[in-house]
Amino acid sequence: MKKTIKVHINRNNYDFEDEVQTGQSLKERAGIPLTDVLFYKQPKEDAIVLNDAKVILKEGDHFYSQPAADYGDEGDEKWPAGSRRIVQPDGWHFLVLDEFDLPEPYVPRKVKLLIKLPPLFPDAQPDQMWLQPAVVLPGGVVPRGSASEPLLGETWQRYSWHLKPGAWQPGISDIWDYMRCVRARFERRD
Repeated sequence: MKKTIKVHINRNNYDFEDEVQTGQSLKERAGIPLTDVLFYKQPKEDAIVLNDAKVILKEGDHFYSQPAADYGDEGDEKWPAGSRRIVQPDGWHFLVLDEFDLPEPYVPRKVKLLIKLPPLFPDAQPDQMWLQPAVVLPGGVVPRGSASEPLLGETWQRYSWHLKPGAWQPGISDIWDYMRCVRARFERRD
């Protein structure tokens, strides 16, 4: 007799005979809509499990789900003018502003800005930002905390920059709050 593996999905117990499962098979077993986001509880940061991702179950694993974030309709006033959202297969959305103005002394002064919105945005906060083309400060100095990174088939300048604890209030903060923080980062001119 094969031993079953007991796991927890949305606080309910399920026994599986096969340790190899997919996000879809876990959702189907627990009656979770395939459009919801499935999370695999981890010690530091929980992992998103895509529908086609394989998972090796271990006794006592915990999973939970949330409906995908509602980003509103195109042209909704809650988004910056001239922005577009690009849906990613893992549930993230990339918000791209094709014309973002930087203060002096950054060169160039007009760039594209990309912000990654997590699947549970606005309850989950965005983190970091990306510019294209890469910018420099006087003397060709590269801004602090920046590095090149490929995204969307292009090279972007990533800023390893994070909000201070408590700066994002789930259920209260929105994209405009994050945009104010992004502007404040560039006003430091470093």
